[in-house]
Amino acid sequence: MTLQTPSVPEPEFRLRIAAKDVPPTGAQIAFEADAKTRAALARRFGILELQVLRGTARIRPFRKHGLILDCRFEAQLTQSCVVTLDPVPQRIDENFTRRWMPAHLVEPDGIADGREILVEAEGDDAPEPMENGAIDIGEAVAEALALAIEPYPRRPDAAYNPSPEASAAAAEERPNPFAVLEKLKKND
Repeated sequence: MTLQTPSVPEPEFRLRIAAKDVPPTGAQIAFEADAKTRAALARRFGILELQVLRGTARIRPFRKHGLILDCRFEAQLTQSCVVTLDPVPQRIDENFTRRWMPAHLVEPDGIADGREILVEAEGDDAPEPMENGAIDIGEAVAEALALAIEPYPRRPDAAYNPSPEASAAAAEERPNPFAVLEKLKKND
C-alpha cells in the first residue's frame, strides 16, 4: 500500500518574485488580477463576484537572505446577504506586511530546541519560509483578501424576524442542560 500526500492546489493568483531578482534598494510592483483570476478567487472564497483586485507591492531585502513585502490593495466584491440572499457589495482597502526567509533559516513550527520563545502581541509575525528562493505576492494578497472579506454580509435594511411559531418550537426542542444533573441527583 502506498500513501499519497494530498496535492496542494495551485494558487489562483500567482505573482512570484525571486529573492535574487530584488535589487538592494527594493522594487515596486503594481498588480491587477485579470477576469479569470478574479472568478477563480470568487469561487475559492464563496462570494458571488470579485469585480476588482489591484494594488502595489514594495519588496525589499530583509536580513541579508530574506524579503519583506509591504503591500496595499483594493478590492470590490459582491456577496450574498446572510438574511435575504440578496447581493451585498463590499469595498476593501487594506495594507499588510509579510516577511520571508530561506526555509533553512526558519525554525519549523513548534520546535525551539528547548529554548524559550518570546511572543509579543503587538510584535511582527515570524518570517515565513520561502519556496525555492522566491515568494508569491499574489497568494499573499489572496490570503489578506480572505481575511478582509466580511464573514456575515448583511444588507443594511435586512432583519431576521422569526415567526412566533418557530421561536416556540425552538424553545421546546432545546433540552434543559440541568435535566441530566437532576436525574443524577435523584439516583443518589
